[in-house]
Amino acid sequence: MFVEAAGAVLVLGGLACVASAIAGRRSWLVAALFAAALGAAAADAFGAGSAFHPIACALGFAGASVMVLERLGKPLTMTWLDFVMGGCAVGALSATTGAELGATLGASGVAAALGLARWRVSASLAITLVGLIALGEVPWLAAFPLALALWVREPPATPSPEFNPVVLVALLGYTMAALTLLVVGQFASLPPDAATLATVTLLTGIARAGLTVVDRLKHSHRQAVTDDLTGLGNRRHLLSSLESSIQDGAREVALLLIDLDGFKELNDTLGHHAGDEVLRQIGPRLEDALQPGNTLARLGGDEFAVVLDPGDEASASAAGLRLRAALEQSFSVGGIRVHIDASIGIALFPEHARDALGLLQRADVAMYEAKRTRTGHEVYLPARDTHSRRRLELLGELRDGLDGGELVLHYQPKAEMATGTVNGVEALVRWAHPRRGLLMPSDFLPLADHSGLGRSLTAFVLDRALVEIGERRRDGFDLSVAVNLSPADLLDLGLPSEVSRVLEQRDFPASCLRLEVSEDAVMADPERSLDVLRELRSIGVATSLDDFGSGHVSLGHLKHLGVDEIKIDRSFVMRLAEDARDAAIVHTTVDLGRRLGMKVVAEGVETVEAWDTLAGLNCDEAQGFYLGRPMTATALAGWMRERSAAR
Repeated sequence: MFVEAAGAVLVLGGLACVASAIAGRRSWLVAALFAAALGAAAADAFGAGSAFHPIACALGFAGASVMVLERLGKPLTMTWLDFVMGGCAVGALSATTGAELGATLGASGVAAALGLARWRVSASLAITLVGLIALGEVPWLAAFPLALALWVREPPATPSPEFNPVVLVALLGYTMAALTLLVVGQFASLPPDAATLATVTLLTGIARAGLTVVDRLKHSHRQAVTDDLTGLGNRRHLLSSLESSIQDGAREVALLLIDLDGFKELNDTLGHHAGDEVLRQIGPRLEDALQPGNTLARLGGDEFAVVLDPGDEASASAAGLRLRAALEQSFSVGGIRVHIDASIGIALFPEHARDALGLLQRADVAMYEAKRTRTGHEVYLPARDTHSRRRLELLGELRDGLDGGELVLHYQPKAEMATGTVNGVEALVRWAHPRRGLLMPSDFLPLADHSGLGRSLTAFVLDRALVEIGERRRDGFDLSVAVNLSPADLLDLGLPSEVSRVLEQRDFPASCLRLEVSEDAVMADPERSLDVLRELRSIGVATSLDDFGSGHVSLGHLKHLGVDEIKIDRSFVMRLAEDARDAAIVHTTVDLGRRLGMKVVAEGVETVEAWDTLAGLNCDEAQGFYLGRPMTATALAGWMRERSAAR
């Protein structure tokens, strides 16, 4: 009677397993294996043959293994070794105690399944393991846990930690158990299958230890050549890849050095955490812009590099355009949108250098040339290398020059087109270098922006301009002064209060100060720039959009900027009288500015023809060599007196 009842329980358990698959709670494969295991156990209970008991245990073990694989995915090689070690070690111990084959298979299956799961036991697996143990000892009891396990919902698997102390303890336990059995076997008789399983356990443990060492070495190597922040290759990886590409010298190889424009100002203003977030976003964008087989690495800070193998000047220039295009869309950092551009230098093997470090130095020269000329990307030219070394020397001398009073201001007049009256000047900084003579802004302003001196330089120019033009105003000249802001200034929400403080300190009227911003500076962070410009206007300071037409400001942004004037870029003005297209652009810009309620100033007016054309277009003001070249504050006073006398 009991036998029939036990068999019936097992059959019902098998039906419950099939029902779980029909209900979609578990896969058909797992449900079928568990149902088959219970069916084999039922056959054994009904006296069909003793062979059905180990078959039931084997099928149950197979079902548990498939359950683990479906939840955790494809295991690593070391996980399979853990699987073998656990099964063999426990099997050896069970065989030594004289347990029946079914019980041995059940116990081994539990240990093997735990190894396959890396000892991360879910509720469903725990119930399954109880069922396996019952299947080996009291088969009819296995019907309940095995059926229940298939109906229990499991949460999604989480990533396995790199180091699990439970796994380590288990492996050490298996090894010690196998070693103990083999040592005991030297003095007492062991079942052959127990000795075999213990030997397999030790050999598997040795293999696993070897794989662990190899894996650690590979991991250490990956860490040595990987940038922690972005996950890209680092400088060591780049140089290794570059040296590998050029070692046979059989083909052209291109190196692109990428430097992010305005990144230091972003770090200084929003903090290094914001800069790190941008760098993490930049890596995937640059990777998407490259072709398969290209090597991308982060050299450190805001510098990246790309190796094109093979790569000539044309393909490198095309890659440079793609890389810069990938950065056109703004980045979201801390709830604000940030625009980052890049300057790219290109060096070619073997044309420019025949070793990796030489190529890196040549690409660096080209990159700074691209930054200086604002062309986006430049290919290395030997003629510019001397200039680059000069630039590096200037970079070291610039801070001392700023502190030592070597920087001076020159002023270029601006006149009203209708009357010719000069009511304002623009402050232009010069460097009176003790050895190199008078240096123009293009020689050192990019260095100031790149080295973080842009804010200090602006503060110097603003203060000096208010002092010197303040003196001219006390001399009786009713002049306003325009000062250029750097990209870093527009990201500083404290700029308006600092400007207000200097105006009060120098007793200079706010209405006579005009602050000029470039289109690129505005687009670095349009929302933040709008806030700064709005606060500047609230303290009475006028604002001007410089070099209009040469940057990225759209008409939509222009409408919302609220600047008081726009200055037409000199590139459109210098050939105004000869080029009908330039004339059309200037005419349209003047009309646009007047309709938006903005004053329009033309830069680069060098001829009387350009002056007359602008006057005919009703441009408000002009500035250029035709009116007057930049001059010192002292020379400006004399020039103003002469002009007044002549009129």
